[in-house]
Amino acid sequence: MKVATFFRVPSSQKRHTPLSVHRWFRILLLLPTLLLQSCLIEGEEEIWIEADGAGKIRIQYTIPTQMVKTMGNPDAYIRAIRDIDGREDGTRITELSFEKVGKQSLFGGSSRFILETEFDDIQQFFELVKRNKDGFVSETGANADKLETILGDIDLEMNFSRLRAERSVSLEELLPEAVHKFPNALGQSNFSYIYHLPLPIEETNAHHISEDRKTVKWKFLLKDHVTKPLILRLETNTPLPWWFIAIITILALIVIWVLHRVIRGK
Repeated sequence: MKVATFFRVPSSQKRHTPLSVHRWFRILLLLPTLLLQSCLIEGEEEIWIEADGAGKIRIQYTIPTQMVKTMGNPDAYIRAIRDIDGREDGTRITELSFEKVGKQSLFGGSSRFILETEFDDIQQFFELVKRNKDGFVSETGANADKLETILGDIDLEMNFSRLRAERSVSLEELLPEAVHKFPNALGQSNFSYIYHLPLPIEETNAHHISEDRKTVKWKFLLKDHVTKPLILRLETNTPLPWWFIAIITILALIVIWVLHRVIRGK
């Protein structure tokens, strides 16, 4: 009787199993995420507001150059912002740039956008931004949804004794689909917001509050907010001092007394 002989295939000649193919496929899917991880996404907005509503804002965003290509032409951004500054009153640009920074390669490279501007009224400044958004998108070819992501929804109310602000920023439209599946690829990428206010803050969800309660800071890790919006909330409510109320009361009594004398004189 002949005995069948089985030969072991040398390891160098083994075919890839479905499991190993699946592993390589997952690596390919992760490639866009790994490219993102090589360049952190960082953003910081800092606003100074005076008692009369005037102030200054400084914005700085550093993002992967590959992502910039999906957001429009950086040179067009600069031209469009300069045009807005030229035709609108109440604002003055003091610094503006959108340039590549660091070493650029297929697997890395960042671009940084910086805007610093002074304004005469914070509420009019945000109205100016909303008023020019559509024209800006048309002129630059920017993605309207991604631009809306950076701006977020802003609700601001300010008068001589009270300031209330709430802002919601959603990152879903800004981040690639691969990041939605692997948010940890964002690493330490973060957005920070710093507000310097003329009045002490009574209520806020800020992560840091200064001793005089006039400066607040939020710092959000983007990997924790891929689908959950960033929420900023603050409120000041300074009551009128007793002496101001006393003066108003005395003046009112004087006016009533004068009117009473005039009526009796007639």
